[in-house]
Amino acid sequence: MMGLEDFTPYRYTQSMIELALPAGTIKEAIAAFRAGADAVYFGMKDFSARKGAGNFSEEDLSRIRRYSLENEKRIYITVNTLIDDNDLERLYETLKIIDRYGCDGLIVQDMGVARIVRNDFPSIPLHGSTQLAVHTVSGVKALQKLGFERVVLSRELNLEEIARIRKACPDVELKVFIHGALCYGFSGLCMASHCITGRSANEGSCAQICRSWFRDEETGKRYYPFSLEDLDAGMLVRKLMEIGIDSLKVEGRLKGPEYVDAVTRYYRAIIDGKDPEPYRHAVAVSFQRKAGPGFLQPLQRGHETMTTGPFPGHRGERIGRVLDQRGRKILVESERKIKAYDGLLVLLPDKGLLEPYRFSAKVGETLGNRSILVLPDEERIPAGTPLYMISDSALNMKSISSSELPLMKKNFRAAITVTREAITAEAGGIREEYSIQAEDSENSPDEAIRTIFSQSGSSPVALSPIDIINSIGQCYINPSMLKKARRDFLEKLSAAAADERHYTAHADSAESIMLPKRSRLDGERTPWNMEGIEIDGCTYISFPAVRYDEEMVFCRMEEKLRTLHNPVIGLNNIGDIIFAEKHPEYRYFADIYLYLPNREAAKLLKEMVPSLIGGYLWIERESFTEPWPFRPTVASDYQPPIFISRACYRHDGLGLSCESCTRHNTFHAEQNGRRYAVYADNCMTIVREEGRMPRRWTAT
Repeated sequence: MMGLEDFTPYRYTQSMIELALPAGTIKEAIAAFRAGADAVYFGMKDFSARKGAGNFSEEDLSRIRRYSLENEKRIYITVNTLIDDNDLERLYETLKIIDRYGCDGLIVQDMGVARIVRNDFPSIPLHGSTQLAVHTVSGVKALQKLGFERVVLSRELNLEEIARIRKACPDVELKVFIHGALCYGFSGLCMASHCITGRSANEGSCAQICRSWFRDEETGKRYYPFSLEDLDAGMLVRKLMEIGIDSLKVEGRLKGPEYVDAVTRYYRAIIDGKDPEPYRHAVAVSFQRKAGPGFLQPLQRGHETMTTGPFPGHRGERIGRVLDQRGRKILVESERKIKAYDGLLVLLPDKGLLEPYRFSAKVGETLGNRSILVLPDEERIPAGTPLYMISDSALNMKSISSSELPLMKKNFRAAITVTREAITAEAGGIREEYSIQAEDSENSPDEAIRTIFSQSGSSPVALSPIDIINSIGQCYINPSMLKKARRDFLEKLSAAAADERHYTAHADSAESIMLPKRSRLDGERTPWNMEGIEIDGCTYISFPAVRYDEEMVFCRMEEKLRTLHNPVIGLNNIGDIIFAEKHPEYRYFADIYLYLPNREAAKLLKEMVPSLIGGYLWIERESFTEPWPFRPTVASDYQPPIFISRACYRHDGLGLSCESCTRHNTFHAEQNGRRYAVYADNCMTIVREEGRMPRRWTAT
């Protein structure tokens, strides 16, 4: 069996389409690049949607940036969480670090971050995160207007919809997910983790509620109705290349270098028109649930269910079955040779679900495709139970230490002047004189001076090239004096080169209104309404946060507005800005899904929509900090849906046939004493908790 360490680094001519891999740490970044990735994306220690990943320090960024530039690779940094007012200063410091070293794109969700980058860090390219739920032409065009160079499209789009967006938006880069975990709820709109555990997915702390079991109240059975299968686009990649997508993105910043290496080689082969089969095994055992094309294939009636079934975890590759058991020894039949320390898995029935039993292979006698394995305990495994390999002991990679990569430094040309009493160093507008005691010698000190002053250690600055101006010729200078002078000079040069900018909070106040209690604005089954609700002399109407026939939605809104008295329109998606620009005669407000987490996001929205009269504060927040351009309304009364999904709960979650579907269904589920109403309308699902008291939030 070939091990990952036996692969040589991939050499290739860069394709027209980019392959971008996740990097939780610098180890995964190097694994991806060596396996053939064009780019990696990663988060810094703060403001990353994957808090559980190792993420990158400033020193890591310095090293990987230098590596990427020297090897013609690209790096993208994720600042893809929502940020409240009190964290804007800390965000600004993070942006200064990123600006110091540079990157090929900053992936953002928060429009306040976008405004700060656009105004204060214009050299950083803006990329729209999938957390923005961009799935329409207007969504892409709105981000273009805001200065975004690339948009990561929602994972819920199919190939036909992606092609339409590509055709309508030819002058912006588009990025599409091709592999990895799929969320049940629309990315950025999922509130399950926040509502149930208090951990916010929009702050990088998702509790993965969709991977936990629920009980169907109609049947009493336990099941995993919200656990979607993993995405494996496979040969659909060629279709995406034909469509003209600019970048292909793999999910998985919480996974290790073996996963990154295997998936990179798999898709590199597909992109380059080679056979990907040699890499399928490594992909499966590194991490894979039940997998399929996800939403990329249009979902026809009767499609294969998209959920993982009775087990939501990593199941690797099915390699055989259990034939018999005697005590701790089991006889297995396997299509693949089982080696010592391979990770194995069987799934055992448990109250209607399947529970994993994992063990490391301890191999006894082997004859042909049959082996005797010794279990670590007396667990009973029925004959016929499928056997899965979840790790391959031959695929362990040699890790790289970040210290093996050189730091990226800002170089300054330096002049070193030597006299018998002193040396003077000049660089970057800094001039410092250091006393020395030159001694007679037959050798010139020039080379020693150049060597010592060329060394920079961990300093972010370095001296190169160095001009030596020696007025005394041959002499000897104690190296310790030179090293002390160098350290002091680099400290002063580094301090002088530091970015002294800082965030300042200011906002011009404008007229605003306090909006109604948000619970009054819902539709009958949706957290938005397009019919209009009259409250205190105004008619409130709001766009759906999710829509696939956008032209129909916009036309319907235009027709409805002609019949309403004093309408005020709720914006629930970044694409709604395009409608507002077309119709400046109306008044607008930021509804709950066009998030207002901070004053900068409010300023940007107000700049784009001058007739904006207010908005709801980000519904995961209890308070805001002045100044704001308008006073946001705190949604203290509102309990949002936990899921909004394109997956059909009736078909994909419960496995029911599409034949008898009325296209408007209501179900009920329970988990840990909480009851949920599940609305499955026209194959889209909205899940709301029942019987919850309103949250009591206070603005300060």
